Amino acid sequence: MCRAIPARVARLDAHMAWLELDGRVVPASLGTTETIQVGDYVLHYAGLILERIDPEEAQAIIDALGEIAALANQEAPG
Repeated sequence: MCRAIPARVARLDAHMAWLELDGRVVPASLGTTETIQVGDYVLHYAGLILERIDPEEAQAIIDALGEIAALANQEAPG
């Protein structure tokens, strides 16, 4: 399953954003987005920033993904 994941912009270079994602920092291209600033929340997929989103929406998605992961772990055999 493919999905865009919310992340917070930690720093910016000329053509790259560095995103905080699950406790690590990953690069993402700025090529297709409007102006992004450090501290913004964005939807990230396959090394590309798709769009900026508001912090409340980002947190709601993060919370939902955490609930899905917790349910999947409960159902896993063994």
